[in-house]
Amino acid sequence: MAILDYIVNSPTPVSATEIAREFEMSISNAYKYLDDLYRGELLTKNKDRTYIPSFKLVEYGSIILKKINLRDLAQPHLVDLMVKTGQTVHLVVKDGNEGVYIEKIEGPHSLPMMSKIGMRMNLYATGFGKAILANLSEQELDEYLKTVKLEKRGKNTVTDPLKLKKQLNEIKKIGYAIDNEENENGIFCIGAPIFNYDNQVIAAVSISMSTSQAKETNVEKYANYVMDCTKKISRLLGFKNK
Repeated sequence: MAILDYIVNSPTPVSATEIAREFEMSISNAYKYLDDLYRGELLTKNKDRTYIPSFKLVEYGSIILKKINLRDLAQPHLVDLMVKTGQTVHLVVKDGNEGVYIEKIEGPHSLPMMSKIGMRMNLYATGFGKAILANLSEQELDEYLKTVKLEKRGKNTVTDPLKLKKQLNEIKKIGYAIDNEENENGIFCIGAPIFNYDNQVIAAVSISMSTSQAKETNVEKYANYVMDCTKKISRLLGFKNK
């Protein structure tokens, strides 16, 4: 499996000599392992006796993707985040220009909130939404800003596209977003992005609390909890941070 992983991640075809050198084994053992993988249809052998990944792996990948349920996969990590922070935890997927709540876990310090599973929400004024927007391509973000009208929702909503883009650039650098009464007065949220196997942002996790609680909270510490949660979920989805 280590040899297969090496070949999958190699930018060029791999020879038995390279495998023997990389894994500190004899040429004969390298050929044995490569032949096993070739006979198992996981590798394709070229005319020059080098090896590349086979399309069988693509087939396996498509089967696995169909079986993945993001909500089930994320559940234990969301619960762990709720336990660590005591706050309401949301899991939201990007659907077009909006986010859709697919999980909500209330903690012991939770506030009554309007959010519910299945509810759609904007991306530009929410912690989870800004975490998603910050990790879109420049072209995708420009298209979003051309399409979506930035309307005032809370007392601190950013409605200027240029100011929002500047904020999103900073969010991408630090890895998390904050919604400080931007979507709902009195509510403070911290959100971080979830990436898939193709390194594309597809969802986000956030925690929510009152602004008064936030003033008494180590925001950076809680942000690290949120980012740790989303990194674990992203890894389970096949994301590899380069």
